[in-house]
Amino acid sequence: MSTVSSKQAWTDFASELGEVLEAAGDGTRASLVRLIRQRLALPQAYVSVVGETSTGKSSLINALFNEEILPVSGKPTTGIVTHVACRNEEQPRFFAIYRDATQEAIDHERFRRLSVEPEDDILRLQVRATPTAQSHVGMHVFDTPGYNAILSKHEEVLMSFLPQSDVIVFVVGYRTGFGQVDQDLFEAVAAATAHDTDIPVILVINRTPGGTGPDDKRVSEIKRLARDGLGRNMSLHIIGSTNLPTSNGPMERRALAADPLWDEVHARAFDPAVLQTVQARLESALLAITDEADAALEREEAGFAANANELFAMQQAVELTQMAEAESLREVDRTIDHLQTALPHLIEKLVAASLQKIEADIESSSNWLGSADCAQWLTGHALPFEVRGIGRAIEAHLSVEMEALNKRLEEIANTTIAELDKCVALRVEDPVRRFVMSVSTTLGQRLAGNAVNGMLRGLGGVGGAAAGAGNLAKMALSRIGRLFGKQFGREVYAQIGRLFTKKMIERLNIAVMVIVELVSFVYEAKVWKGKLLGASIEAMQKWREDVLKDLHDEQLPRIRAANYEIIQALYGEFSDPLTPAPQRDARVAEVQGLRARIAALREGLNYSNA
Repeated sequence: MSTVSSKQAWTDFASELGEVLEAAGDGTRASLVRLIRQRLALPQAYVSVVGETSTGKSSLINALFNEEILPVSGKPTTGIVTHVACRNEEQPRFFAIYRDATQEAIDHERFRRLSVEPEDDILRLQVRATPTAQSHVGMHVFDTPGYNAILSKHEEVLMSFLPQSDVIVFVVGYRTGFGQVDQDLFEAVAAATAHDTDIPVILVINRTPGGTGPDDKRVSEIKRLARDGLGRNMSLHIIGSTNLPTSNGPMERRALAADPLWDEVHARAFDPAVLQTVQARLESALLAITDEADAALEREEAGFAANANELFAMQQAVELTQMAEAESLREVDRTIDHLQTALPHLIEKLVAASLQKIEADIESSSNWLGSADCAQWLTGHALPFEVRGIGRAIEAHLSVEMEALNKRLEEIANTTIAELDKCVALRVEDPVRRFVMSVSTTLGQRLAGNAVNGMLRGLGGVGGAAAGAGNLAKMALSRIGRLFGKQFGREVYAQIGRLFTKKMIERLNIAVMVIVELVSFVYEAKVWKGKLLGASIEAMQKWREDVLKDLHDEQLPRIRAANYEIIQALYGEFSDPLTPAPQRDARVAEVQGLRARIAALREGLNYSNA
């Protein structure tokens, strides 16, 4: 059958499945199905604009409308993801999307304020406006916070959003060139798109001088470094500066010439291959939700059909999952508690070794012309080098612990599945067998990565997702789902590790100011080495205290909480079997009717897509 009718079949399937889930009282899955149906009804890819702080990302998006819809400034302005929907509107409209699934129309002034300092209960902002070129109607573009070592909170927002992108526009400033921050972000983009290297990445070199072309030395260098960071080729757009010198001296401001960029972005976003990939992910999400919903109804049906002895056997199966959940949570606690104890000793040892190296270098009198020369070397090279080395050692230690935790949690889950299967190995087909096999199968599917439970929590709320949380299916089935498949501790640490290392560098940047200030009043050749060593010790010890506090108060609790969520989602929903109730017969008939409707929906879908 045609692609159009096939897509319509999936849209109809989602509509009817949502109705069935509502009737079943399964509001969480019904909400998720509604979100997927919205994407199916209006197939489209989502475009994320990323880059270092103040590279002109918002200006590029404003060029779509030839007016300043998004705030633009010489300092960082975007503190939240902003969804820009290119639609036919009489006037631009602005919305705040809240975490509780609601949205509020707001004026432009409040929108600009929230762009810089978002309130805690706001998930993201949204703009609906008419692009200058009608050919760009239909695009959904997401302006993301700048990636920068100074604004860690902004970086967290970006890194949690990046895996949702279908097309990525990466902006680099010509004047600043390709630095370490760009390298880090390109590595993050590579990791976020590793599951699908066909995701288009468009490199934009912004604010170039007049006449700059692809063969320009700096452009060539940026292209080479970007390609090395991403690990694959990408298309290139060179965007000229809006400021041009005039004959009489003052600068003249011109319109941003970004139409060719957005033409390519539109073509990429609506490429049939990209849309087909989005469609396939949405279909997979629907089928996974259908399987889990039917399994939940099957367990309920089996519980109603059971006698007292069978209910007791079901309860024993439920207790197996409860014990596995409790044991898994204890494993997480043991790991984090061990890290809370072990890391201070490790960091103390690493800092002491680093200070020994720094002392030896300071005392190497033949290396230095004076205190200023030595201090510059300490602040610009020695201390940052040592801190990065300590950071890598801490990350390596954490990775080993997380890998071991991951294996233990996998063993607990697989042992539980084996025990469940053993419970029914010799049973004939009866309510107990149906109930226990459903629990075992659902656990196995979640462990393999087909996780549906907890999707909405990962998406950040129904309303936010519906208003443009990005690629719903990719996030749900890949980012959230992969957490269950051999990715317990390892995955959640990977999301936290790089940010932690950058925070360590931030704290060092503050600490080394002690040395810089000291140089201004160190004069005597006989004492300046001792004073610089003392300042280095003071800086490193202050840094050590800050890092330990950050580990204790923020990083390790976040790793603990993230693993808790994964475990609770893995074992959740296996509640006690139902006991006989006055309305038992009516509910049994209702559950059987709902399962029959699901079976009919599946059959109809298979027929439509045959």
